[in-house]
Amino acid sequence: MRRTFLFGLACTSLAVAVPALAQEALAPTAAGFPSNGIVLMVIDEPGSADSVYANQLAEAAQPFSPVPIRVEHREDFSNFGTWEAIRWMIDQGPAANDGSVVYVYTVPGSVIDLLVIDMEKELGVGLDDLNVVVSTEQLPYFIHQRADAPWGDTMQEFIDHAKANPGTIRYISGGPGGAQDAAFQWYLRQFDITVNEIIGGGGGARALTVASGEGDVTLSPPDLILPHFDGGKVDVLMMTGDGVAPAPWQAVPNSASFGITGDPWKQIRGIGVPPATPAENRAWLEQLFTTAATQPAYQANRLQVPGLQTTILDAAGTIAIAQKAYDESLPMMKEMGVYWGDQ
Repeated sequence: MRRTFLFGLACTSLAVAVPALAQEALAPTAAGFPSNGIVLMVIDEPGSADSVYANQLAEAAQPFSPVPIRVEHREDFSNFGTWEAIRWMIDQGPAANDGSVVYVYTVPGSVIDLLVIDMEKELGVGLDDLNVVVSTEQLPYFIHQRADAPWGDTMQEFIDHAKANPGTIRYISGGPGGAQDAAFQWYLRQFDITVNEIIGGGGGARALTVASGEGDVTLSPPDLILPHFDGGKVDVLMMTGDGVAPAPWQAVPNSASFGITGDPWKQIRGIGVPPATPAENRAWLEQLFTTAATQPAYQANRLQVPGLQTTILDAAGTIAIAQKAYDESLPMMKEMGVYWGDQ
């Protein structure tokens, strides 16, 4: 688990074209930050969801930045990449810790890592080291089932059947420790129902298993559901949270309509910096990326992602959701026997 990175950014680089400085470009701080370029680090491969996000955000931010913004891809981290990346940045010293290297995160997904691995022991980092600049979008999750389910095509019918037939509905799971499984397990407990859990691989494979009828139900982001929904293979039962479901699922109820409050389950994406970044520099970056994320052209590009909501959430709001997911997931992970502290 523990790794040492000695040779700088071992990554794929994609530079964003730098236009002539616009008059509305932000002035550097009184201390002169940023004096060189800004590296926006993607802890994933080129073409991934985080990669597309980073490139679109960097392009939108560039006219407002007095220095070039470059997107870098890091594919050499493990499944716990957010925390490994934070450790790597800390180890770079001033070269990264002034805020000139920022990274893409998603929460609460990365927070679940902290429950299955002792990150403080392995890497010396934890939730307190998640130094949020700003979150700029969120993507709800949806519970969806095979289209020919005999109990009906609504969430209430699903709940009623599960209560009457405990442990029989085939839930296709990614296994304990993932955000989507944590979310589904949380809903099972909210509704006081049990299912037959079957491990089914990655998100795309799980959605396909349900669409093909080899499983009954799972939870996914909308982009994985839409092709199967368009093909008439799945029914969408419920959206996480308290918002209005996007087209074509406007009639789908949200979890709040079932009396669930404080639902933390969604994918929130944003930009973070190392924990030692000066507050003045973090604030400057917050202004830069908030300005970029509120540009109409940028928002139009991001809204091409099915179900995505371009919502600005500050550091305090982001950490509150991350902490809520941690607190809600801890007893579940202990119950399932995967919490590291019980091993």
